[in-house]
Amino acid sequence: MTDSHRGPRPEAAYAQWVAACADAGWHAGQLIEQVPIQAGLGRVTATATHARWPSPPFACAAMDGIAIDADRLGELPADGDHVLVPAPALVWVDTGDPMPAGMNTVVERERIELRSDGSALVSGTPVTGPAARGRNVRSSGEDFRAGQLLVPAGRRLRPADLGAAAAGGCAALAVARQPVVAIIPTGDEIRPVGSVLEPGEFTDSNSLMLAARASQVGAVPHVTDVQPDDPDALAAATREAALSADLVLVIAGSSRGRGDFTAAVLAQVGGLAVHGVAVRPGHPVLLGHVKPAHSGSAPPRGTGQPTSTVPAIGVPGYPLAAAVIFELFAGPLLAWLQGIAAPDRAWLQARLGCHWASPANVEDWVPVSLGAPTDSGYPATVGTPVAVPSEGHGAGAISRLTRADAWWRIPIGQGQFAQGDAIEVLPIGA
Repeated sequence: MTDSHRGPRPEAAYAQWVAACADAGWHAGQLIEQVPIQAGLGRVTATATHARWPSPPFACAAMDGIAIDADRLGELPADGDHVLVPAPALVWVDTGDPMPAGMNTVVERERIELRSDGSALVSGTPVTGPAARGRNVRSSGEDFRAGQLLVPAGRRLRPADLGAAAAGGCAALAVARQPVVAIIPTGDEIRPVGSVLEPGEFTDSNSLMLAARASQVGAVPHVTDVQPDDPDALAAATREAALSADLVLVIAGSSRGRGDFTAAVLAQVGGLAVHGVAVRPGHPVLLGHVKPAHSGSAPPRGTGQPTSTVPAIGVPGYPLAAAVIFELFAGPLLAWLQGIAAPDRAWLQARLGCHWASPANVEDWVPVSLGAPTDSGYPATVGTPVAVPSEGHGAGAISRLTRADAWWRIPIGQGQFAQGDAIEVLPIGA
């Protein structure tokens, strides 16, 4: 499971990290809160949602027209496929109106000729006649019954889920509390977004990218000020950030350069479980935990439940590496905190658009663009996109991500691929 130079495989590293956090006192669990249904989009249901009443709640017209009693049509005057319905035997209704008492059928307006005395001449068809019982009527509970399951627990709520819950009488929903992600950018050369850069300085783009991704997966990001390459300052900032966070991301300083202090700081403020994982890009990732800067009596995260440990990730500073590490480690943890067994990932089948070689001793994450099968020079399954690895200059080229549509995750032990090979890709941002 471990390469002496590369570290453990990603899945083993994740398990080792979570176990180390638990051993250090991390006892985070899913916390539940009630939110108005209007604020539920994208939240994760903590409990199953059942209908309080049926939908429709009463029998109602499914078309504009006249409501009649189809059982009495045989008693009415007929002329071929036309029936004359007297005024006392019909009620005009619009779509959604409750069915009048004694009426069981709606004849649509297009088949009605209104007479001056209020009666209606109804045309029929050779098969159905003027009207069949129950035609154009929605019965009570036709969509769902009272007590029926509408939305299961662990579902990230979609617009249709909210609509169904509202139709079933739910005004509020029990959802998992959104986990808070503290993001700490570091580096004497890093400047906030919008700063005028001097030679040797860089914009803090990684914080923006990771905060946006955290929001996409249902978390609440909190980005701190840029911290200098000073171990004491970074230690204080990390412990302070852990007070209000469920996960701490420290950007950069995870390698072994002269100004890389993150590993030592994590060991100082909590513990370091993993230093280096067999993945590319992102190999120098750090997985550890932080003890918040409180005495143990003050409840962190606004939950009323103090914890002695908060998981932490030392994220490599290269943009592609930072993005990969988030998907491998932050994403699964944040999903678990929201009651989801695994991240919301929709892997797609694709065909490789060129020959490709990767190191066999690491899990390689390659950005790829997706094109139509007709763009390739070989037969492909209809509708299966063609994946072409993006060109660029290593993990520092963030523009490779802007030109890519998906990640191609190449497992350890698979290094050689031919054009046309079937592969699986993960749409970026999915």
